[in-house]
Amino acid sequence: MLAAAFASWIEKISERAFDAPFLDLLRAQGFYDIHFTHGPYEFGKDFIAKRDEPTPVQYAFQGKAGNIGGPAWMEIFPQLLELASDGPAHSNFDAKLPRRSVLVATGRLTGKATIGPAQLQAQLHKANLGDFEVWDLDVLKELLTGSPRFGVTPVPGLLPVLGHVEAGIPTERVLERELAALIPPASAPLSHVRRAFVDGSLVVARLVDKNLPFLALHAALNGVRIAAARAHTNLVEGGELLRDAFDSYISLGVSLFRPLLDAPEDPKVWLSFVGGPSRLPTYPIACVKVLEFLSLAALHREHHGQASEARALVEVAARAVRSQPGTAHPISDRFAASYPPILTALVRFGQGDLAARLARATAKWVCDRYEASPYGLAGPYANPPEEVRTLLGAPFECINLRERRESLLAVALADASYVLGLPDYDNIINDFLAVGIVPYAIHAEDSSDAYTVSKPGTVALVNIRYPDIRAAAPLPHHTLQALPRVSERAGGPAVPLALACLTRDRLFSDVLPRLRPSST
Repeated sequence: MLAAAFASWIEKISERAFDAPFLDLLRAQGFYDIHFTHGPYEFGKDFIAKRDEPTPVQYAFQGKAGNIGGPAWMEIFPQLLELASDGPAHSNFDAKLPRRSVLVATGRLTGKATIGPAQLQAQLHKANLGDFEVWDLDVLKELLTGSPRFGVTPVPGLLPVLGHVEAGIPTERVLERELAALIPPASAPLSHVRRAFVDGSLVVARLVDKNLPFLALHAALNGVRIAAARAHTNLVEGGELLRDAFDSYISLGVSLFRPLLDAPEDPKVWLSFVGGPSRLPTYPIACVKVLEFLSLAALHREHHGQASEARALVEVAARAVRSQPGTAHPISDRFAASYPPILTALVRFGQGDLAARLARATAKWVCDRYEASPYGLAGPYANPPEEVRTLLGAPFECINLRERRESLLAVALADASYVLGLPDYDNIINDFLAVGIVPYAIHAEDSSDAYTVSKPGTVALVNIRYPDIRAAAPLPHHTLQALPRVSERAGGPAVPLALACLTRDRLFSDVLPRLRPSST
């Protein structure tokens, strides 16, 4: 099953979309000093890398998508000559080392192209320019599944995850639980962590193939979790991994949500994206999930010095908040973790009034649900059918529902309003009290276990008490983790918030005081 899944993934992937997984594959298989050199001055080399076999060998790679026939081979032949040349694609390219040039093709050589590699190899040997290989679909499958030549194999937990994906439509909760099996042990070498990234990419690709964009993006957050767990072993390695994982998450989100990002003010486009009016409960899910993505991406970009790109992402989010009513209508506590990053990103980029408006509208929606029925909104562990039954089923005696007054959404909105200085903080708190909402959350210790729902090290925070008015003092439950968490120190404050959006039952909102603008 794994070989077939890998083959299907490779055959469908575009040339540039394969770049990030290929880099992780190289790292997993012992390559080092790796550089992405694709561009106008690449000298035919998309990547360069070294590998000890047992002495160092300088590799250069040129990637092509799909099958390569005779005409295509003739077209790329000049590039392959450049690939094998001494051209300095990067200052770290060592022309003095034994050299191996590799054509990486996600398909196969066909027709007259099948004799081309042997002819090129002979030509390079005469010119003393090293060896030439073709890594086609079959070699890439070998690279992915493992072999004596490529010894790092898939994570054992990959097959059960794929089984859940192939058997039907998994839920976010199932994905969070099953993807935890891809996290390497703390003692694992870095190559195994990189390999786990590749395995996660396959799961994401299968979800994309099944047209499940929200679940695909949710699964991509597991890369952030893998990297954050590594930070507890090695902070520097964790930081590098976190940047790679977050960049992949952002690239995927932009690709998946492009129709929505291009039309943030058109509810018809957003309704069409989720399947039309018949899928109405999915519309607010799309609204909140897209805002969650935009805000996490913006906070990550800002932390890494890309303020203009971050501002552009927040501007799209702001336009959606103004135009999409679903942004203030979360259907359950599963979406509580989305609101702290959303409100924070708006405030940090000069949209404080809009953040206040969104917090007010969302708080009103939550209060209305709890005032209208004793069942409130479904909890963070509810599956989609349970969420819909709780949201719509109160008037029907035939639908059995459990009375529920706890609310994680209340904590998310109250925490963000207090820390960010939103003007309606006191009104929001009073409204929650008036309808009998019980603010409830989970505090997780600062350990790698904190990023997995089933792991120990959590404390229930029941009926959280909030100050009547804002003050300079931190919220009492934020003092349980007054210092930055390891994941924040490694990758920035967006990381704990992203991990909250993966687990969905905890907020890591103790990061918010360090995201508060100095003017609030």
